[in-house]
Amino acid sequence: MTKIEKFTGKHPAIWPMLGCLLFFLLIGALSGGLNVNIIFTCARLATFSLLLALAQMIVVTSGDGAIDLSQTYILTLCAYVSCSMMDVNPVLGLILSVLIGGFCGLVSGFINICLKVPAMITTLATGYMIFTVILVGAPYMKVLPNASFVRFVTYNLGMLSVQTIIAVAVAAILAIILYRTKYGKHLHAVGQNRKAAYLAGINTGRVVIVAFVTGGMLCGFAGVLCGAVMGGAFQDMGSAYFLPSVAAAFVGGTGASGGKSNVLGVCFGALMMSLMSSFLNTAESLYQFPSGIKQLIMGVFLVCILLLSVSNEKKQKQRTKEVIL
Repeated sequence: MTKIEKFTGKHPAIWPMLGCLLFFLLIGALSGGLNVNIIFTCARLATFSLLLALAQMIVVTSGDGAIDLSQTYILTLCAYVSCSMMDVNPVLGLILSVLIGGFCGLVSGFINICLKVPAMITTLATGYMIFTVILVGAPYMKVLPNASFVRFVTYNLGMLSVQTIIAVAVAAILAIILYRTKYGKHLHAVGQNRKAAYLAGINTGRVVIVAFVTGGMLCGFAGVLCGAVMGGAFQDMGSAYFLPSVAAAFVGGTGASGGKSNVLGVCFGALMMSLMSSFLNTAESLYQFPSGIKQLIMGVFLVCILLLSVSNEKKQKQRTKEVIL
């Protein structure tokens, strides 16, 4: 293993950092000059993808091929709930929305662990159930956010928006939980090998369910912010953030097979995806790309990230076996 491989393996956040720099330079080349405001604007736009990426990171880290396909539906439902309840009480609307997101995660976690249904199938099914609730309940819920909350979330401190500060604060709290607490150590152990973790005395089922609940709460919180920033709730509001959030989670260093996370890498991964989207929008306006080319490029990019992630994990496992032998 070369020194570069050792360094990047220890600091996977370096890749999305370099990606951010690359797309920033490309945007500057297309627009005719570098403007640091682009970074702050993209950081603001990356808020929702970042929260979803952090939620995805927690679920994927729990291992056993877990992934949450219900995220965008949870975000949309909680956006509707927050818009409806914040007129009664902003704090109540915020708390209730986050709790509903956590409950959705609890249902998925329970089905996955107690009924032994694979996470992908579980969250796909619960996602459609949540979307049905949205379709039935949307006509009876308010869609416009609380004006005071909107002013707070969209307020700018210099070039930095409050919503960006909130998202970074959430990421910092999550980093403390994952890397400085007993639960964080258990989550990574369960993700690396659930059977070994169980034999070591870890309640693997509880750890995984808590991961789903935490992920759901983050999606619910993302829905609250999204409803405020987007000017209200609508039925497909979360669809635009799913692909960038998954890409951000994996490019940031989340192990596809579980047991490996990197909050800093995911933060820069979300920023990189926002810069990439900005670059593609700029290129599309200049060169008149066909409709849908942006989604195609992002999809191909995600597939490449997953292939590289799986390949690197196989190489690491092979090296570990060679050292043991």
